Amino acid sequence: MFLIFFAPIIGLALAFMLNKAFPKALFRGYDVLPLFFCFACHLITTKERKPEFLPYGFLLFFILVIVVAVSETIKYKNISLQKTLRQLWDYLTACTIFWYIGLLFLMI
Repeated sequence: MFLIFFAPIIGLALAFMLNKAFPKALFRGYDVLPLFFCFACHLITTKERKPEFLPYGFLLFFILVIVVAVSETIKYKNISLQKTLRQLWDYLTACTIFWYIGLLFLMI
C-alpha cells in the first residue's frame, strides 16, 4: 500500500532533479513520470484484485500509436518525427497521471 503512493512521489522527485541537473536538455524531467505512474497503477490493480492488464494494455496501445505515427511520419515526409514523438510522449504522461488518479478514486 505504501508503494502505491510512494512510487509517483519518487517519480516526481526524480523529474525535479532531472530538470535541475539538465536545464537545457532535449528531454524534460517529467518524461520519466509514465514509468512510475504505470508501476503505481499496476500496484493498485494488484491490491484491488482487478485485471492486471489495464495499465499494461494502455501502455501497449500507446506503443502501437507510436508505431503508427512513426510510419505515417516516414510515409509523409513533411511531418517532423521528433515533434510527433514529443507530442505522443507528452500525451502518455498526461494519460498515465489521469489513469493513476482514476484508479485511486476507484480504490476508495
